[in-house]
Amino acid sequence: MRRLLEHWRRRLSHRPRTIRLSGHRLVIPPGVMDPIRFRSGAWFAPWVAERIRPGQRLLDLGCGSGVVGVLAQARGARVVAVDVDPAACAAARRNGLHDARLGDLFSPVQTERFDRVCFNPPYLAGEPRGRRFDRALYGGSDQSVIRRFSEAVHDHLTPQGRAWVILSERGAGAVEALGSGWRCIDTAHVRRERLEIWETENAERNAEENA
Repeated sequence: MRRLLEHWRRRLSHRPRTIRLSGHRLVIPPGVMDPIRFRSGAWFAPWVAERIRPGQRLLDLGCGSGVVGVLAQARGARVVAVDVDPAACAAARRNGLHDARLGDLFSPVQTERFDRVCFNPPYLAGEPRGRRFDRALYGGSDQSVIRRFSEAVHDHLTPQGRAWVILSERGAGAVEALGSGWRCIDTAHVRRERLEIWETENAERNAEENA
């Protein structure tokens, strides 16, 4: 797996790439994840867009090029995009997102709540080594990025809010890091890789319904 990732690092580290997805043109600068070549974003973004209603607030965490937010914004969502990488935030803005913020997970939206929270996390187990794409690929040997996300996400959902996360069969321990309260709602095989979308709903709402 690391050999394949190194191959893509070398190919994508020196020149921008223009892609088209669901009728949208996006520019992917060097060092930012290409949603088509890295598979998951090309499935996740249209999936989310099909389920968004106009006017809903959507948080696109780990936005990368902004592909999820761009497609959702075109459907009428009010999108806030967040990424820990300044190059990714800049790419998201260039690709048309009005509100792209720099920061780790929920730190740029501390008191805000959203109707939908979407996260394409670094789901491979392992520690980033400081190379291009590492922070977008490796979420810690114990999947700490996904764990921290799951622990905080319910504080940022509206009463009817839902969160969606895309995971891969190659992400050892990723599902376990989500913890309880999540369910797999869709799967797809993309170039021989099994991808899954997991969902959770507002915890306060669930507690009231189960009382």
